[in-house]
Amino acid sequence: MTRDDRLPRKALRLFDVSRLASGLTQSRYPSRVMQVIAPFSLWWVAMVADYALWRDDRTFVESLMPGVRATLEGFRRFLGPDGLLHAPEGWNVMDWVPAWSEDAGAPPEGASGVSGLLNWQLVYVLTLAADLEARLGEQELAARYRRLAAELAARATETFWDEDRGLLADDADEYIRARQHFSEHTQCMAILSGQLDPARRARVAAALLHDPDLARTTIYFSHYLFETYRELGRLDALVERLGLWFDLAERGFKTPVESPEPSRSDCHAWGSHPLYHYFATILGIRPASLGFRSVEIAPQLGPLTSASGRLVHPAGGEIVVDFRLEDGILHASVTLPPGLTGTLRYAGQTLPLAEGTQEVSLVRET
Repeated sequence: MTRDDRLPRKALRLFDVSRLASGLTQSRYPSRVMQVIAPFSLWWVAMVADYALWRDDRTFVESLMPGVRATLEGFRRFLGPDGLLHAPEGWNVMDWVPAWSEDAGAPPEGASGVSGLLNWQLVYVLTLAADLEARLGEQELAARYRRLAAELAARATETFWDEDRGLLADDADEYIRARQHFSEHTQCMAILSGQLDPARRARVAAALLHDPDLARTTIYFSHYLFETYRELGRLDALVERLGLWFDLAERGFKTPVESPEPSRSDCHAWGSHPLYHYFATILGIRPASLGFRSVEIAPQLGPLTSASGRLVHPAGGEIVVDFRLEDGILHASVTLPPGLTGTLRYAGQTLPLAEGTQEVSLVRET
């Protein structure tokens, strides 16, 4: 929304210096009361990966990498003899799912056991760290994180896979391997990690879209649900879930909320992620290289017939796009600022993009 990145830089730095001897970051800092939310320590790693792509400041990113590595090493201390992540210290809140209220937002087994969701979150973040290290030229570290992700994914699949339902469970009794709880959250982390074999991935995707008995993501975690819908090419499902946001104005809200009623906060930043998904998922504008030095534009309109927008680029200027569907043909107009190049991907076709304005028409897949 802006080229002014002082607030995200400050957030990244403060979380970095909040790190405890365990390797975990604090969830708010500086603060008179110390609070540790281990899953948010992993999201800090994801924040660094995001920043590295969306902003061209390699020196700042590299200054954060020792902290990224320390955080991931910190999680290794919570791996048990079974090779799985056991509940880290602190408050392991993941989402305000009503069924998880007994443990204040922590998923099943997230407070003191072995949680399928926490294990798959770690797998996913390890893959993000591997990608970031590779982009920074640290191929040995990238290979190590890929290996750790693959090893943990194999153990998590063996432990939490339910063959009858074609889903990954949130819990698994260590003695009888009973699986009683299932959520959209765990399926999203597994799909986004890229660590499922094709057959299981297909079954998980089908169940995520159609199983009515999954614990559903609420406002914050829906970001990862929307990322998964993008991965699956199901923008129809994403638009349907945006109903929660479309209803806010009718209910008297001027700002997005933290959680479904009863909400603790009626002005909560994490409820604004549909803004991100409008640009990055529906319009499909995403960095294609470190520092946003190139762009990939892969629109997914779903049930929409048109969408347009202007996205600021950190180097200056704007990326301006306009997409319109008519009789199965996408009419696309794309303008890139000076010095930026990239690709346009749609309907299995890839076209090069140069600075300036280009207009093309592409046949939609049937």
